[in-house]
Amino acid sequence: KGELIRIHLPFSGNPAGNNFLQRGLRLWALIRELRKIKRQYRIDTTISFGEPANIINALTNGTGRTVLSVRTVLSKQMRTSAQVKTLSSFIRLFYNRADEVIVPSRVAGQDLVQNFRLSPGRVKVVYNYLDQSKVDRAAEEEIDDRFLQKLFQRPILLNVGRINPAKGQWLLLEILPKIRQTHPDWKLVIIGEAEKEEDVKDRLVARARQLSLRVYDSTVDEPPVELDHDVYLLGYRANPYQFMRRSRILLFPSVFEGFPNTMLEAMQNGLPVIAADCHSGPREIMAPDSDLMTTTTVRELTPYGILCPPLPNGDIGTPIPAEIIAEWTAALLWLLKEDDLRNSIIQKGFQRVNEFNREHILQQWRESMG
Repeated sequence: KGELIRIHLPFSGNPAGNNFLQRGLRLWALIRELRKIKRQYRIDTTISFGEPANIINALTNGTGRTVLSVRTVLSKQMRTSAQVKTLSSFIRLFYNRADEVIVPSRVAGQDLVQNFRLSPGRVKVVYNYLDQSKVDRAAEEEIDDRFLQKLFQRPILLNVGRINPAKGQWLLLEILPKIRQTHPDWKLVIIGEAEKEEDVKDRLVARARQLSLRVYDSTVDEPPVELDHDVYLLGYRANPYQFMRRSRILLFPSVFEGFPNTMLEAMQNGLPVIAADCHSGPREIMAPDSDLMTTTTVRELTPYGILCPPLPNGDIGTPIPAEIIAEWTAALLWLLKEDDLRNSIIQKGFQRVNEFNREHILQQWRESMG
């Protein structure tokens, strides 16, 4: 009673695919193992994260309370993730066996009901929390690297997120040359590791060169003496908050999200945010009282930032409609020009993040556990 047990189930691959029999046997072995653990420790509630673990947890219901945690909009992720696409039939078959399914946004919950036939009564929204004191402590740390110190003395347009098809960073390359016509000193910095199974970073760099943008990649290049690059790919950073605190604007062009903690972290660090009105999360953060199923086709000023049209899909090879590039460019120029608007968004952002504080969200988790 009152103890937390963390279980790692070493499931390799999907429970379907080329070697269906082998994976099926592995799945069955893990189900038996988890059922044994639940009974041995008399576990009251089992919470799983991620679709393979969720399926195994759902198939061991009947031994304590079973709670699944879905962290994204699954129907959107299916378009860019072969794993989720493979698992979709299992999700439809077995998720209704759980006592409860926790989702990070209302849109993610609606997606499960509409596209995966989950019972609405099983789905509960619990937003991700922001540990504000932790973010503040990390943001106050000094940058040790002399090159990065020098870089972040320049005006920085920042994007934080792994480089993959879901994050849409190639949209920012199309905007940057237009911004630099009137703001030549501004730099685009992307913090995030490139996923190894994707070639998105190589294609990102190739597209930047087509646009005559010079790219610095910290994973392959030596730090330059002069800051004469336009785009800086800084890779994974254990503490992104110290860079957020020293940037000017966060650009968030995701194709889809579950719930974007990065936006809250940016607000906590005094960054105004321009975000894609993708499903789900940005609208719930910036315009919580609006119709969450709406997707804007123009730049939209909200109390807590600016929403812009999202990319149509996660394919870097698909030409971006000129209207989307124009709306993002206009939104950014608007924010750069209007000091009062920018300051208002920053101040309201500080107020908004308080609604996602750690204790408030943890209490919601406690209530969902009964």
